[in-house]
Formats: sequence, C-alpha cells, structure tokens
Amino acid sequence: MPATQHYSILMVAGEVSGDTHAAGVIRQLKLRNKKIKIFGMGGPRMAKAGMEVREDLTKHALIGFWEVLKHYPWIKKRFDQCVQWLEKEKPDLLFLVDYPGFNLRLAQKAEVMGIPVCYYVAPQVWAWHKSRIALIRRVVQKLLVILPFEEKFFRKEKVRAVYVGNPVEEEMVFKKIPRTQAMKKYGVEGEKFPLVCVMPGSRKGEIQKIWPLCVETSRLLRQKYPDAGFIVPRPAGLSLDDYSGLGPEDSFFFVDAPAYDLRSVCDLAWVKSGTSTLETALLKTPMTVVYKVSSFSAFLAKRFLKIPYVSLVNILAKKGLVTELLQEKATPETLLKETLAIMENAKVRKTQINGFKAIQKILIHSKASENAAIEILELLESRS
Repeated sequence: MPATQHYSILMVAGEVSGDTHAAGVIRQLKLRNKKIKIFGMGGPRMAKAGMEVREDLTKHALIGFWEVLKHYPWIKKRFDQCVQWLEKEKPDLLFLVDYPGFNLRLAQKAEVMGIPVCYYVAPQVWAWHKSRIALIRRVVQKLLVILPFEEKFFRKEKVRAVYVGNPVEEEMVFKKIPRTQAMKKYGVEGEKFPLVCVMPGSRKGEIQKIWPLCVETSRLLRQKYPDAGFIVPRPAGLSLDDYSGLGPEDSFFFVDAPAYDLRSVCDLAWVKSGTSTLETALLKTPMTVVYKVSSFSAFLAKRFLKIPYVSLVNILAKKGLVTELLQEKATPETLLKETLAIMENAKVRKTQINGFKAIQKILIHSKASENAAIEILELLESRS
C-alpha cells in the first residue's frame, strides 16, 4: 500500500480498556501510514497515541441497563454527533472498539451511508444477546476478535472474524522488582501483610457500588491481620473524591494505574469483573472477583446470560478457577471468607496460579495491535 495514501478513520471507544486497546492500534497505524487521519471519541491514551479525540467518552462510562437509561439524553447527544461526523466528513472507515450498545447502532448508520465498519473486541454474544449476531453479520465488514475461541464461533455464524491475539499481555510492559522496592516506589509504608490489591472498577458507577464493600471487608480483615495494607490503582479520570468513606484508621494507598509492578507483588486481589481480572491472572496474583449493578440490570442479566461465569478468567479456564461474588453474594463476610481461603490455604493459591499459567499459554500470540492495524489497512486498501 502506498505510504502516502490519505485515509481517514472515525474511531469510537467508550471505556478505559477500549481506550488502552485502541491506543496500541493507533500507534501501529501511524507507524505504517503517517498520512492517516484518525478522529472521533475515545480517551487520553488514544489522544496520546495520535488520535484527534473530540470527546472523552471514558470519563462517562456507564454500567448496566438502568444506568444507561438514566443517562440516555447525554448518550443520544454523543451518538448524534458521531452520525453527523459520518455524514459530513465521510471517513473511509468506521473503527469501533467494544461498547456494543452504542457502537452497533452507529455501525447501522454507517452501513446506510456505505461506510465500511471494522469492529475490534467483539460483543460477547456467545455469553448473551445472541440476537445481535445477525446485525453484526450485516453491518460489520471485519470483526477483530481477541479471545481464541471467538474466531471459530463467529465464522460458524458467517461473520468475517479474525483472531488478532489478545492485547492485554502486550500492554503489560513492566520491569519486575522486589516487593520492598515496589512498595517504596509507590510510597506504601511499613510491613504489610497481607498486601491486597483493590480494583473496584474504572467507572464511577462501579465505584459507588463496589467500593463500600471493599472498605468494610478491609476493616474485617484487619481485625485478624492488623498489618494488612490495601493498594488501589486509580484509573485516569477518577479522583480521590470518588473513593469516599475512609477514616484515619484505614490503611489504603492510592497509586496511579496500572502499577503492574506493585500489583504483581500483592498477596491477593479483589477485582471487579472485566479486563482487570485477566491482567491480574497474567500477573499471577490470586484473586476474588466481585461485581454489583442495579437490581434491574441484575434481573435482566440473570435472564439472558447463557454461560455459567462472568469473569474472563473463568471463561478462558472453562471452569470456576476463581470465586465470583455477584450481587447479593458480594458481602463483606463472603469476601472476607474467600480472602482468608486464599491467604491460609496453599492449595487454593496454587490452583489459581497454575490456572493463570495455563491461561497465559492460551493467549500467547504475536503482537495483537500490529495484527489489528494490518487487518485495518488491508480492509481500506481493498475498498480504495
């Protein structure tokens, strides 16, 4: 492909993980074609990688059906803006990253206008919302999937899917350092045991529901282990004010995410279901997964969910490798019980860590972001 080709891409990513994944692809695209124009909605990492971010969607990421419904006017305004860009600027490609409620509707608009769509990080229709498959087949010219089993699943459904590898491992570049050095680097003072990594989410709605659980559990744990310490990798876009309810007796240390070197030396982790569970598994840190949404959102999820697990770790392991505490099961008492099991039962720890090693082998693939960029440029070339 001529390096001087002036392609334009409208790109949309609505969550912190999508911002990170898309940034890697942007860098690879820019390496291969310095003339390429990339604009749209995303986050700070996409902007740093070279995209013209006109709206930071990651600051307003929402969870659950009810939460989205409450913020519909705000979402509709951003959606209409994207449609307007499609109409007026007529990009050569619409590149969508995850965020299916928003992005699949936008893909429908692009189809009507004759603008090709490339979708990265597939909607998890194998878990629920299988009705979306027909829509994906119709409006997406190329689906770039990041879980090994997805390519076969989608191709069976006649969707043009390509497994490019999983970007999480390539994004986790850090130097492993001793525990004492890592703690000193981030200002974690004193001897802490256990050292617990607390990850209640990257969205304010998640923090509001999961953070109080973590605080209460930390206090219960310190009754038995007074020297316990808790580190919180704070995502970009969240402030300390979002983590309320702490007192002077609490032993929490807030650090800038991702802090992989510090997380890798933690004794265990409390992790909100999502990409962070896969990161934690690749760091070989034993964990308990927690998740809470509104009662209405939980009701719909229970009704439509087609698989027995919600965390990526258990889905990839094809078994309940880590405990999932969801909704009413996510109480301080149950989280404490699981925490003590990880701390005090060597078999539990060993089982998890061995399972994490197996997952890492499954995900080994060369350069997901590079592969995604190549697929995008091939699609653009085929239509020029």
